Amino acid sequence: MLITLDESHRQLVHQVRDEAGEWLATKGTDQYRGGLDMAQVHANIDHDFDSYPFVGWLVDGNVVAMMALIAPETDFWSPEELAEPQTYISRFFVVEHGKGYGSALLAAVIDHARKEGHYWVRLNCWSTNTKLHDYYIRHGFDLVRICNIPGRMSGALFQISINQD
Repeated sequence: MLITLDESHRQLVHQVRDEAGEWLATKGTDQYRGGLDMAQVHANIDHDFDSYPFVGWLVDGNVVAMMALIAPETDFWSPEELAEPQTYISRFFVVEHGKGYGSALLAAVIDHARKEGHYWVRLNCWSTNTKLHDYYIRHGFDLVRICNIPGRMSGALFQISINQD
């Protein structure tokens, strides 16, 4: 079930982000590695938590997947793309991989975006994590482009068109 996270979930978001970093370190990707300032990472999460809604997927009373629904990142998307009705996702974390929790949350957010009248669900993810790229492609997203912006390791832009009936 899709829920909106509240203040009682803030620590969980931080905890799951830390666990995601540990998990990714075992997967041969450079995502979340390379001298990240963890205090800044957590400050950025807090900024997003205070500024935007976080949603989660609830199973048996537990939040098992979460993401932020933020404003599109202006340094990656064109003015024309930014003007289109869209849901923009960020900070997508799951508590346990391989259970379908992320897929369920993605499907629910796409359905919610459709009901809101949006044309797209878009995201920006780590540019070198090709396994993550494959994940989004398997879920119907298209790779729009990869942007190389100094100081940013993200920049792989994905979107899925939402059919409006």
